Amino acid sequence: MTEKRILELTEHFEALTIKKMMKVLAYKASNSKLYFKEIMEEFEKTLLQVLLEKYDNNRLKMSIGIQLHRNTITKKLEKLKIKEKKRKTK
Repeated sequence: MTEKRILELTEHFEALTIKKMMKVLAYKASNSKLYFKEIMEEFEKTLLQVLLEKYDNNRLKMSIGIQLHRNTITKKLEKLKIKEKKRKTK
């Protein structure tokens, strides 16, 4: 696949709603050789990493923003072996 085609597909994908993006990813995942548990762990890990980045590695702000208890976030990070980057100091 050419770079141009990949860019076109990326732009089209980004224009979709989150629900439709999830359907595309679910279809792709269902045709992979991964098991359900692996797919869900990978999604959760990716989502938590992006959220940590968005909230500057501040679990409290993240917990408020996504309405999930801070302790639950901590347990999920430990379970998925996600290491936090140090917070930026101002």
